[in-house]
Amino acid sequence: MRNILLLQQHSPFNNSNGREALDMALALAAVEHSVSILFCDDAVYQLLPTVDQPDFGLKPYPRSFKLFSLYDIEQIYACLESVTARGLEPAQFNIAVTLLSKADIAALLSSQHQVITT
Repeated sequence: MRNILLLQQHSPFNNSNGREALDMALALAAVEHSVSILFCDDAVYQLLPTVDQPDFGLKPYPRSFKLFSLYDIEQIYACLESVTARGLEPAQFNIAVTLLSKADIAALLSSQHQVITT
């Protein structure tokens, strides 16, 4: 079993990177990898509850984050600096995350076999 970290950095509003990262996380976990996910920069917006918008071209995939527990993806992190800089609070998030400082992120990165940036 390999430790794989998916590092998400993109807003959910501009492209399909977040959706593709979700699909990748579930696929990797299904084949017995230990998957962790770290939301940094504008990717922290993916953690907010979604509302259906008919004018918005992308489907509200963040609702599927609740599937993480079914796939034993329990290590979900968010960059403390990114959350704070955007005026967000963890209580607003759709799923439970652990906030990490820059030092904590460095330690997390060093403990992984592979880091995939999306």
